[in-house]
Amino acid sequence: MANYKGHVTGGIVSGLVVAAAHYYTSGQGIIDTALVDTDWQLVLGLVTVSTAFALWPDVDINSKAQNIFYRSIFVIDLVLILSGMFLAAALLGLLAMTPILGKHRGWTHSPWAVLLVPSPIILIPYRADNGVGLIGLLFYFAAVVGYFSHLLLDGLIWKKIKLRGGWR
Repeated sequence: MANYKGHVTGGIVSGLVVAAAHYYTSGQGIIDTALVDTDWQLVLGLVTVSTAFALWPDVDINSKAQNIFYRSIFVIDLVLILSGMFLAAALLGLLAMTPILGKHRGWTHSPWAVLLVPSPIILIPYRADNGVGLIGLLFYFAAVVGYFSHLLLDGLIWKKIKLRGGWR
């Protein structure tokens, strides 16, 4: 089972792997988007998202991950309120409470959560009729890989494979 530093490292490595995979499979390096101007901005964004999701499963207990998460949510929520985006602030506050509704290593450490928890990265822009494009998929993939790294480092992936009789 990894500690806080292990999950941060897993998130950083995951983000760099996603960035490298994108760079080498796209042939051009960067996705054509107004969100990022340089390759470094894209890499920094992917590493940040991946690391955040590598820490996220542990926000259901008193931990460094929880401290970082709720302090970040507080700042983001405050900015949303001051910007007059009350619905977005309310939804963020509501969603931020969900991890503490369960027990540790409960639903936040489940395989389905790996795919579902990062889904707002794709669903919110799609619902807002802004489209998602490749950039949304790339950030979603970084979030999923970062989240998966948490379960992998906690030994939960190998445990499930072992219980099912190994690779078949």
